[in-house]
Amino acid sequence: MPKTGPERPKELLDALDRNEDIYYFGVGSNLSRTKLENRSVCGKNIHPIRMEPCIIYNCRLAFNLSGFPPVEPAMGSLEPLPSFYEKNDAKTDHPSILKRSESKPLLAYGKQECHGALIKLSAHDYELVYRSEGGDQGALCSYEEIIVVCVPYDKSRAPVRAVGFRVREHARIEQDPCPSKRYMDIIREGAAELGLADSYQQWLNCHPAQEPSNFIKKVGKYCVIFTFTIAHGLKMPLVANIQRMILFQVYVLPTEPRWRQIVGEIAAAVIMLPTACLGLALRGFLESTGLMPPAMKKWIQSNMD
Repeated sequence: MPKTGPERPKELLDALDRNEDIYYFGVGSNLSRTKLENRSVCGKNIHPIRMEPCIIYNCRLAFNLSGFPPVEPAMGSLEPLPSFYEKNDAKTDHPSILKRSESKPLLAYGKQECHGALIKLSAHDYELVYRSEGGDQGALCSYEEIIVVCVPYDKSRAPVRAVGFRVREHARIEQDPCPSKRYMDIIREGAAELGLADSYQQWLNCHPAQEPSNFIKKVGKYCVIFTFTIAHGLKMPLVANIQRMILFQVYVLPTEPRWRQIVGEIAAAVIMLPTACLGLALRGFLESTGLMPPAMKKWIQSNMD
């Protein structure tokens, strides 16, 4: 675990100081304008100035941010491909981008490119997006900002330098696990809403997705309540990190034989049950005392109620 938060690109900091609009490359749930506009950070909504489909060459959509298997094994990010480092895109003032990635996809797209949303935001709204992705968590922040060149689908528009989010080295998984069906459905819906290329949408539709049993989902969500509170509320991520590490040891991909998936779910349930019980008790306490943080309350309403 690093001792400090991620270094931010000088180009971005200068633009923020001048209160200039920022171009941001969105993947995951941020492919959808509706999802982005309805994302609330400290009670403030985000208002994109412009949003359009684009391509980043020599990068890929990676599912290499360590999540909480088997409920949410991984989240998405932008990841440079090996070809990136031989291109001009690698000439940047951000030192960490020059570190070659060894992250491997579970199912690679046929071309060396990543499709997504080129989003123009005010400086204020960009900072809200950054905070919503954990940018205010200091050393606990899992993403770092990198400058990339986005090529709009609209050929009349020139390429644009934008900010993308890459998983930091300490949180990056070497081999992509399988994202959850819930998360993949959000990405697929966003890609259709944005109008991404048919071939890219076909790849997204064919990508394996994890769908554990309803019991495992319930246990996992109460487990998240407890570990999130310990990690972020009390600034003690060790418990969550240890449990995540153990869960990955028994994690089984949905492409494996069914009997192995069942054994993996049983093992995961045994590992998660103690903290899930604590999470259930913690939820009751926070609700009865009115001490539940707004972010947790919103997450529970969206994912559990």
